[in-house]
Amino acid sequence: MSNYKALILAGGFGTRLQEVVKNVPKPMASIAGKPFLEHQIRFLKKHGIEDIILGVHYKSGIIKSYFGNGMRQDVKLTYSEEETPLDTGGAVKLAQKYIDGPFLVLNGDSYSDVNLNEFIKFHEIQKTPGSMVLQSLDSIEHYGNVELQGNLVTEFKEKASQGKGLINAGIYLFKPEILDQIPESTKISLEKSVFPNLVKDKKISGFVHDGYFMDIGRPETYFQFKKDFLERLQSSTDLELREALRRMYDQGSDILFMVDSDKKFLGLLTDGVIKRYLINGGDFNVKVTDAMIKEPDNLAIITDSEEKIKKHLQEGVKQLPVLDENGRIHDIRFRTEELKEEEYPTIRGKTPLRISFAGGGTDMPYFFEEYGGAVISTTIDKYCRITAKKRGDSKLVIDSDMVDKEAVFDTEKLIYDGGTFDLVKSVYNLVNPGCGIDLFLNNDIPPGRGLGSSATFAVLLTKILGKLKGTEFGDEDLAEIAYKAETQELAIKGGKQDQYAAIFGGFKWIEFGNGDKKIMHPLRIKEDTLNELHNHLTLCYTGKGHQSTHQQKSLAKSYNEDRSKTIERLKRIKEGAILTRDYLLSPTPNFKGIGEILHQSWLAKKEVSSAVTNERIDSLYQIGRDNGCYGGKLLGSGGGGYILFFHSPEKRNKLEKSLINEGGEILDFNFANDCATIWNGK
Repeated sequence: MSNYKALILAGGFGTRLQEVVKNVPKPMASIAGKPFLEHQIRFLKKHGIEDIILGVHYKSGIIKSYFGNGMRQDVKLTYSEEETPLDTGGAVKLAQKYIDGPFLVLNGDSYSDVNLNEFIKFHEIQKTPGSMVLQSLDSIEHYGNVELQGNLVTEFKEKASQGKGLINAGIYLFKPEILDQIPESTKISLEKSVFPNLVKDKKISGFVHDGYFMDIGRPETYFQFKKDFLERLQSSTDLELREALRRMYDQGSDILFMVDSDKKFLGLLTDGVIKRYLINGGDFNVKVTDAMIKEPDNLAIITDSEEKIKKHLQEGVKQLPVLDENGRIHDIRFRTEELKEEEYPTIRGKTPLRISFAGGGTDMPYFFEEYGGAVISTTIDKYCRITAKKRGDSKLVIDSDMVDKEAVFDTEKLIYDGGTFDLVKSVYNLVNPGCGIDLFLNNDIPPGRGLGSSATFAVLLTKILGKLKGTEFGDEDLAEIAYKAETQELAIKGGKQDQYAAIFGGFKWIEFGNGDKKIMHPLRIKEDTLNELHNHLTLCYTGKGHQSTHQQKSLAKSYNEDRSKTIERLKRIKEGAILTRDYLLSPTPNFKGIGEILHQSWLAKKEVSSAVTNERIDSLYQIGRDNGCYGGKLLGSGGGGYILFFHSPEKRNKLEKSLINEGGEILDFNFANDCATIWNGK
């Protein structure tokens, strides 16, 4: 197998050929029982090139639906889809994210029998970043002329010449540096804009080919190629079976016709017929007459009605030979129903982040399975957003506000490497939607700030991938998959409150009990109480994110090394959560008491694990205390992120000014009642 990837430009409208191909893309025009594009793919595979990118646009769904990920052709296909036409140069640039080395480019409407291995050898010894196949023709009146000096292309001429000459055959080899010559997101032609600059800088070489070539872009050339290809699939009966199979392979076909000296049909062979013959004890070295089917059940005549031909095809025939009135091969029909356009849905979703008020740490399994845990949390109006589009291949392509460039992964071998998108990979592996996906990720608040963003994201992605798979997860399954994506797949320790906060939304009292039992209670807090509570709160970012794994490992270490003290402190935190709940539900809420509980719980959490805090966090917290805060807490597992301050509303201005002077960032927020929500994109 070659190390080269190939890009086939198959996105054009094929305007000149529409009267022939009707409502299908030009590369899907039928040639000898298969779409033209399939012949190109087989041609590449014959030369050992199996990693192929298809640049698509016009009626792309037909191409994607027919070929899928390339499994049927025994190749790996990737789709680079233009939202708007970008011409040949723009299409090459768009595919850059799938290219990691020297690569081939083929026009999707021309065919050549050039030896690609020889072309690759030629390119590799040239000093130019680009090479192109130049076809020698006796008449170039329909094409532009290419001038060559030695191996260097020196000039392109427009379509004005007649007589013999060299033309661009639409097959190129590029080093990645060529991509620097093409602007992003721009409609630009290789032939008219990129190549002239390469010629000017002496950066493109020409490989002359004088074998077969055909551009199928015009009706007359399409029909000529169709006729030529059918003739290649015809042979006399003198052929041995071994040679017949080799010829089928060379032509990229799985059918061969036996004809007499007058080209009249005598019988046919397919790869399936040959296999059955050999399995039944047949010999490879016999004449084809011993194995061929002389009177096939499914054979059509050119005068047959379209209805009769369709009936043959609907009976399961993959390829139907059509004879003319004289018994000669006229065409091969295949099931046009295979050229259907499947749906590639878009699912969008959003889910709110959360604030944990009380009980943090008691939602860890090693505590709640023995002593029970209790947490109060609420969702806020800061969101994680995902758009997911089903792809026709097996690629996972991620466009995220967290990184500058799109990330591309193969879903068949998603490896956890400690990178930014390991959580995406782990959710994908657990849900297994069975298709490639384009993901567009956006966050109101960057991850790692203690607002439950990773669990929130995992819940939303699980829900969306389930929808694409056709599975609707129940709330419990949704939470468990999101939890396992972090704790089992990625070995990231953490509690279970964040997943349930994202699923149910609003103020919730969550109890965790033995046997992983969970009880969810909405807290029906009066509107006046909520408004007053909100006015007692300030969120301040410390300026540093956190890695929850480190803090959770430290907490687990404390639990194992000093079990009795850690249990006692976590019990105090749980008691604080119970008291906070009671204060919030009271007809006369004790807001100062809630603030003091937060303070005591924060002190207890610092005693549980020293990794929870640091000098910066302690400094900002003390500023809060110095400015009249009753209490507060660091959100999340600790080490960084947001501090939630609880104070009298009259102290807000002074507090915020003091925090900002020390480099703190104030986050304006409101409580939210919504939860993880998905819908069909338009």
